[in-house]
Order: sequence, then C-alpha cells, then structure tokens
Amino acid sequence: MSFRTRLQGFVDSRQKIQIWYGMGCHNTVTGRVLSVDHDHIDVESYSHESDGQIHIRRILVPLHLILHIDITSAETAEEDEGVLVTEKESKGSGSSLSVIDLPDAPRGYAVRILSQLNSQYSNRFSRMTAGPGGIYFSCDGSVWFIDSNGQLSEYARIRGNSTISGLRFDRKGVLYVATIQGTVYKIDPNKSGRILAQLDGNLTGGGTFLSDIAIGAREEVYVSNFPSNTGGVFKIDKTGEYEVLLGGPGHGTQGLLLERDGFLWCLEHASGCVVKRSLDGREVARIQVAESESFNFADGYDGNLAMDSLDRLYITAGRAGTVIRVNREGRAETFLTGLVNPTGVAFGHDGALFVLEAGRSRVLKVAALDKTERSESAKALS
Repeated sequence: MSFRTRLQGFVDSRQKIQIWYGMGCHNTVTGRVLSVDHDHIDVESYSHESDGQIHIRRILVPLHLILHIDITSAETAEEDEGVLVTEKESKGSGSSLSVIDLPDAPRGYAVRILSQLNSQYSNRFSRMTAGPGGIYFSCDGSVWFIDSNGQLSEYARIRGNSTISGLRFDRKGVLYVATIQGTVYKIDPNKSGRILAQLDGNLTGGGTFLSDIAIGAREEVYVSNFPSNTGGVFKIDKTGEYEVLLGGPGHGTQGLLLERDGFLWCLEHASGCVVKRSLDGREVARIQVAESESFNFADGYDGNLAMDSLDRLYITAGRAGTVIRVNREGRAETFLTGLVNPTGVAFGHDGALFVLEAGRSRVLKVAALDKTERSESAKALS
C-alpha cells in the first residue's frame, strides 16, 4: 500500500493521527486528515489554547516534509469516555503481582507485574511519577493513579486534543502537567485546574514539543523542549511568566529531574548523555549513558528520570528496551533489560522502583530483596 493510499484511508475513516513534519527542526500536529492531493494533506487540528478555549484550525502539510506518523494512534478507534481497565479486571482472573522473568534481571531484586493494562493502549503510556498515595502515569490526555494492589483510577483528564508528555507533583500535592502542544497545567488536589503557561518552542531554537517537567522548591517549573537536537529548557515562575533557561542547537532535551541538592538533570537524545546543570543552566557534569539510537526519537517521551536514596540515577531507554542506572561515581550500567519500550520510572514511598513498560501495556514493580536497603529507600523518600 502506498503512502498516499494509506493517508486516503485516514480520510475515509476519519481517524485521528499525529504527524511530525519539517526540515531542520520539526513540528507536530494532531488531528484528522480531511483530504489528500498531489503535494499536501489538509489536516483539521484541535488545540486547547491559553485562553481556555478549544481552537480548530486547518493546516496544509507538504507531503515531502512529513517525517513520521503515529500509526498506533491512527489505527485505534477513538475511545468512549470510559475507564481504562486492566486486562485482569476485564478477564476477571489473574494476580497483579506475578513474578516475571527478565533477561539478566538485576541480582538482589524481585521484578513483578503490578498491573497489566489494557493492551489497546499499547505504546500510548508516556510518563510516570510518584505522588500522594502512590504512583501516577499518563496515557494520551489522562492521568491515572495506581495503588499498591495494582488497581487503577483516573485522576485527571486534560480537555481538548492534548497529549501529556510530563507530570510531577510538588510538595503540596499540586500536579503540574505538560503537553506536547506547549501547554503547562496546574491542577490542585481538589482537581481544580488552570493553564499556567502556553510556551513558544521557537524561543529555544526549535518548534514546540514539550517532553518532561520538573518542580522546584519555590514552585518554579522547568519544562524540556525536544525538537530534534534543538530545543532546550524553559523556566516558569508561579505566575506563569517564563524564560528560556537553555536553548539552541545541541540542546534538545527529553527527561528532566530536579535532585535534592538543587541540580537539574537533563537527558539529551542527540548525545545519549545525561547532563547535570545548575539552576541557571550551567553545565556541571556530563555522563554518556547510551548511544543516541537507544532512545526513541519520534515521540519524545523517552529518558524519564528517577533517583533513589543512594543518589543513583535511573533512565528509560525505550528503543533499546532498557532501564539504565548511573551510580554515584558516574558509571552507567544496564539495570533492566528485555523490556519493550519502557517510558516511565518512579520510586514509590516504599522504596521500590516502578517502571511503565508501554510496549507491553503494564506497570512493573522492582523491589530490593535486601530488607535494609528497602527500608532505607523508604525512609529517604518519605
């Protein structure tokens, strides 16, 4: 089937697709294809803008500039306003804590399936973070909460045609959410939400493709922008005013993590490095963790970062199917392997590591068998 014929199929089915396009830097548009001619496709795009309204616009995308189309989303019918259920709930049987066998599983750790998610959402799970009462992760435009028994409930949903690319809680239990379209939301514990900022990715040297978010002690927000190897990091204050902390060629950033000592860790896809920076953007350290090809390029969700009580850094490498660990001496090692597109990592309050394995639609719990290490991790994270 030719590319143009495939696009015409989207016109006939009215299915929603996501398109990356451009030259030098890339842009993204999500919507429905209205028509296909010899040179262009006509896309009806929906966006939730800073005025709080859903805007509809028509975009002509030249065929020769299309870099990638999210076929997974395109070929899945749009869901009803239902609840994302686990497969074990839909089948009515099975244990959510079954032990799994991973190749080269880390010695001294037990790897278990906490929850087997609905497989129709495969590869649409993006980020994961710890929050009040447990672990939270995103799928398309919704944030989900998973408890210690693997049971799911929807925590919040972003209105409009938004795709969540980053989520973090602050110390007060306020949730900050970034979308790939450039919007940053602030959601209070009572679920009252507002738009904090609408970012212009052109200011960092690329288009708008937000990838992750980190929260400072004074409610300052750091957001990464990921178009190719351009982009960088925005800093947003609590009033919604923002500035470019880092930008320009070579600064495209995926994962972000603000550590306890006040340094910002950034995952750079183009170099395969995690970079430790001061809060004014100055580079403090650079550690090669993998080749660039180990990370997913198209969706920008890769390189989710987490840190344990021993200040060891954990990084998802989706294309390689691994979780990488960087020890306190700065050496990178493969911690988990044999995964299919891991996109999220987070430490729970019990000291266990949780991994969102998007390719297999499941959440894994990785717990140390050493009770001393486990209790020390829980103490540090409480």
